Amino acid sequence: MATIWGKSLQAGALGLSRISSAISGFQNASLLEEQGALTKDDYYRQAALVKEEGFRTRSKQTMEYISSGVEIVGTPQLVLKETLSKSFAKATSLEVTGRNYARLYNKKANQSKSEGMASLISSIVMGGALFV
Repeated sequence: MATIWGKSLQAGALGLSRISSAISGFQNASLLEEQGALTKDDYYRQAALVKEEGFRTRSKQTMEYISSGVEIVGTPQLVLKETLSKSFAKATSLEVTGRNYARLYNKKANQSKSEGMASLISSIVMGGALFV
C-alpha cells in the first residue's frame, strides 16, 4: 500500500513540475509574440518618420530651387526624385527589418510552445510509467 502511495506522490510531484514547465513555456511564447509585434510596430513607426522626413526635405529643396529662380526640370527634378527615392528605400529597409524581427520572435515563441507541450506530454508518460 505504501508503494502505491509513494508512486502516486512521485507521479503527482513530477506531473506538477512538468505542468508548471509547460505553463511557463506557453507564457514565454506569449511574451515573445508580443515582443515581436512591438518590435515590428516600432520599426514601422521609424519607417513612417523616415518617409515624412523625405517629404519635408524634398519640399525644402523645392522651395530653395524656386526661391533661387531655378526651374524644376532636368537635374533639379532628378535630385528631388532621388531624395524621395532614398527615403523610401530606407523606410522599406526598416519595414523589412521589423517583419524579420517579428518572424524571429514568432519562431522562438513556437519553439517555446513546443518545449512546453513536450514537457506536458513527458509528464503524462512518465507518470503513467511509474504505475507499470
